[in-house]
Amino acid sequence: MTGDSIAGMDFISALPDAILHLIFSTIPTKFAIRTSVLSKRWRHVWSNSPSFAIDLNEADPNSLNQTLAHYSTPKITSFSLCISSSNVHQINSLIEFAISRNTEKLSLEFRDDCVWDYKFPDFFYNNSSVMQLLVDSGAFDTIPSPTVFWTSLRNLSLSFCKLSDESFAKILSGSPMLESLKLHHCDKLRILDLSKLLELKRLDVDNGGPTQIVAPHIHCLRLRHSQKQCDLVDVSSLTEAYLNIYSSNYYLFSSLKADFLIDNVLEMLEKLQNVKKLTFGAIFLQVLSLAEICGLPFPMLRVEVLTLETTMVPSVIPGIAKLLQNSPGVKMLKLDIVDCIIVPDAFLNSYLDVKGLDQNQCWKPKDLDFSTSFEPKLMTSFMESLLENTREDNLSQYKWILS
Repeated sequence: MTGDSIAGMDFISALPDAILHLIFSTIPTKFAIRTSVLSKRWRHVWSNSPSFAIDLNEADPNSLNQTLAHYSTPKITSFSLCISSSNVHQINSLIEFAISRNTEKLSLEFRDDCVWDYKFPDFFYNNSSVMQLLVDSGAFDTIPSPTVFWTSLRNLSLSFCKLSDESFAKILSGSPMLESLKLHHCDKLRILDLSKLLELKRLDVDNGGPTQIVAPHIHCLRLRHSQKQCDLVDVSSLTEAYLNIYSSNYYLFSSLKADFLIDNVLEMLEKLQNVKKLTFGAIFLQVLSLAEICGLPFPMLRVEVLTLETTMVPSVIPGIAKLLQNSPGVKMLKLDIVDCIIVPDAFLNSYLDVKGLDQNQCWKPKDLDFSTSFEPKLMTSFMESLLENTREDNLSQYKWILS
């Protein structure tokens, strides 16, 4: 070992425990434990670290038991657990261990379908310490506990979880301080009533999930819903929203079945009339284009900051043009060019054919060559031209951002 490496080791060893614990929080617990062989100074530092991360698929049961026996910190700030089918029997004891140490952030990841039938024990739902809970692929479709007691919970994130309306209502009633809710691919949930959560300000729903959203207190909504209808029953306090559509069945667009999706998107716009900051994704813009081509009425919007997160293809242009025309109060317009999923033209054209519309007249903008449309100067020139044709006010008042 060189003098420099010894000096470096001494320097790190001289750091206070709080700094070392911060370093340990970025690595799995098994690696933190290995530092105990460096010196006496390091022997027990890991056992007082407030962060604990275990992958049960890689952990030896005997070593895990020894780790838990030597783990001495009374309070855990972050507890992360990855679970597979081979170690389901260990879940209860580990969750109980986390709760006994007043864990603030609890993350549970169920890695395969074999553990989807695992039922959380009653004590899991009686936890007044947890402030942030993240569950990936867990089952909440039935909750045996009569009540949920998550009185400190601020942030809840559920991904690919089995949820029923009844069980999720229990969760919400037991989480009165909830501020942020994320639901990703929770397909069984139908009615999301958040009206009693006075502290809830952020809602993120991605693919599938509720067909009705009642959320009168939220300020920020991020919604990427499927082709199923989703009604924004009450989002009256919104100041910011992102909307897009996740599409896995393009054939829907090749028939009149797309009518209900177009109607639903326009109904959403009605609910967003007073929102000051709006972002729309590519497929949402494509659906707006179909609505505009079919001559359907659009609501007027009071948006001040408008972001269009899309790739530039002909099928988004009519929707963009109508948005600009119906948004007289826009102060900042951001065009965020991204590589994203869109509905192929063939399916959109089939829909236009069914409607008896000429696709060549509908899509082709006269002022843009799409082979070079990603050139910033050309994009800026085109958007300014589009504004001139859709707006009657002074274009110099707009702040432009092209990314």
